[in-house]
Amino acid sequence: MTVTTSNPGRFMAAEIAEQPECVRAALAGVREQAAVLGPLVGAARDVRILGRGSSRSAGTYAAEALRSFAGVPAFGLSPAHLAWSQVQRMDGTLVVAISQSGESTEIVAAARRSLELGARLIAVTNSPASELAVLAGPRQTVHFRAGSEIAVPATKSFTSSLACLLGLAIAHMPASLSDAEAQLPHLMAEVLADPDATFSLEGTTDIVCAGEGFAESVGEEGAIKLRETLRIPVASFETSEFLHGNINSVGPHTTLITVGSDPSGASLAEQASVGAASRGAATVSIGSSTSSSAGHHIRLPEVPAHWVPFLAILPLQRAARAAALARGEDPDCPRGLSKITRIEAGSA
Repeated sequence: MTVTTSNPGRFMAAEIAEQPECVRAALAGVREQAAVLGPLVGAARDVRILGRGSSRSAGTYAAEALRSFAGVPAFGLSPAHLAWSQVQRMDGTLVVAISQSGESTEIVAAARRSLELGARLIAVTNSPASELAVLAGPRQTVHFRAGSEIAVPATKSFTSSLACLLGLAIAHMPASLSDAEAQLPHLMAEVLADPDATFSLEGTTDIVCAGEGFAESVGEEGAIKLRETLRIPVASFETSEFLHGNINSVGPHTTLITVGSDPSGASLAEQASVGAASRGAATVSIGSSTSSSAGHHIRLPEVPAHWVPFLAILPLQRAARAAALARGEDPDCPRGLSKITRIEAGSA
């Protein structure tokens, strides 16, 4: 679908604002499925997570949550590799396939292949009638409940997918799931109501996003939003990886955006900000720390580390939209992009 509008960015703005209620709906929905989902996760030998674009960023979050709360080895896996390579068996593996549309060619192909190889499948999608959802079946399909998303850059579908994946990881922890459902939407609304919870990218030509632990997914997703809306290369790193040599690539035309979700991540973000600033880069930090050496610090409410991505992504979404508009771009429909990506199998 191609979006044309005389008011550029209005759909993205509206969808950013809808996120608290979408997250509430997603958490309520996954809570209703907890009795089915919890045993599936608990019985898994390992979990392999499929996703592309924003769903891949959500998969990074899912892997961290599943390792932390379900105690199961969980890792991202290339959908193309699974779909079209010589993987032999997946007995005992649980595959979690994440797709907003449920129709992305390589995600569907990889999900189908995983079933053929003996894996169990959970589909996490905003389209419960999609091909992916049909493969998984209704009991093993988790619905984003984000409603229609018109702007090409994912906003509400991203945070709704995070809610579904958090619910999957803590399905065996009903009190924790209820706490998230009760509190997260209010906290997100609080950040969205704060006019200072954004930042400017004016004058920058190079952007780097970095996060560690649960915040790594925010760095990845923030970079995607900026690449999509500004149509420029934007790098993302684990903060610790950025500090290993990559920091030397920044300079006076770079903006470094760091996200910290826990004390360790905040310490790494501080080191990255200091090092980047010493090389002339502009620095932005997002987190609950009371202070930061970054040139601009967005302070979030103090929350558990696994809740931080729901809050920290909001200033990045806003900044991407504002920067696109400032550059004369329409963030609702970036040139060259569509909502569904279809990748065909390569020839042998």
